Amino acid sequence: MTHPVQAKGHPRKYPFVNMRIADHTVLDAIEGRHTCEDCNRSRKFFCYTCHKPVGELGNLLPRVQLPLHIDIIKHKKEIDGKSTAVHAAVLAPDNVRIFTFPDIPDYRDEDGVVLIFPSATSLTVPQLFARNVQLKIDDNYGLPKGHHMGTMLRRRMDEIVIDDDTESKNSSSSFPAKHYTYDNLPIRRAVFIDSTWNQSRSIYADERMRRLRTVVLQNRLSQFWRHQRGSPRWYLATIEAIHQFLLEVHVNAWGLNAEYRGLDNLEITEGFHQLAAPLTLQAPLEDVARESPYNGHYDNMLFFFANMYDLIHKYYDHNELISYRRPI
Repeated sequence: MTHPVQAKGHPRKYPFVNMRIADHTVLDAIEGRHTCEDCNRSRKFFCYTCHKPVGELGNLLPRVQLPLHIDIIKHKKEIDGKSTAVHAAVLAPDNVRIFTFPDIPDYRDEDGVVLIFPSATSLTVPQLFARNVQLKIDDNYGLPKGHHMGTMLRRRMDEIVIDDDTESKNSSSSFPAKHYTYDNLPIRRAVFIDSTWNQSRSIYADERMRRLRTVVLQNRLSQFWRHQRGSPRWYLATIEAIHQFLLEVHVNAWGLNAEYRGLDNLEITEGFHQLAAPLTLQAPLEDVARESPYNGHYDNMLFFFANMYDLIHKYYDHNELISYRRPI
């Protein structure tokens, strides 16, 4: 596969080069539009209203099984056809639901639900797994004067890992001693807000949202093509945030296959690779055990995203892809 270059002829560092994403060039061969069987609307690849593939694509798409459930709360002003949230529902239909605010579930009687949202009280994924982590909260989280944790305008809070087990903390081959399965993860459902940053604040103000524990993700450079000038590069598109969260959960539960190189170009926060498992041969993705060190298990969540990235970057310089909307 030929990787995209910038419009001015300068090669880009292709972010998905070592990821285990199915061949999405099948999308390029699909011509015309098809009618959604549920709503009878004309769509290209999938119906972003019914969250289902259309035409022959249903037999060609990878299907991703997730270790937990995901709810996406969409602002009513979000344009369905431009949102990456629907990718998750199409690719992982058994685990993903999409709601339009304010018609959302009440999670008060459900255990193990977290909201992925940066706030001053947000936990990290390692903390959800009871890692001995303290947050550095002095000096305004290290943010410049006039900024606060919720804006995330400069950098994330620092983390100080306190662990008496020196070998566990320093070894590059350490991974959790507790035996986790899909049935005993500390998170059963993760909620994501799909909206602009300002819109997300109004959704977070809802009592049903504010009662949830909030979780902040590790820094990772976004590859979203509608990135807004002046906003941090770690404001992820919704599908990127979902992939990052699944990645962090999996690595904290089952480790990271040390041979897997799919994270090299994502520029995730330094230190993420410390939870690595011993080297193993890279098996075909369909043969990878679900509760084994991360080896591309959820990379296909970026199937549509990577295809659109390739298409966009054939014609545009990434630095010129500016949007009126800011991804979260």
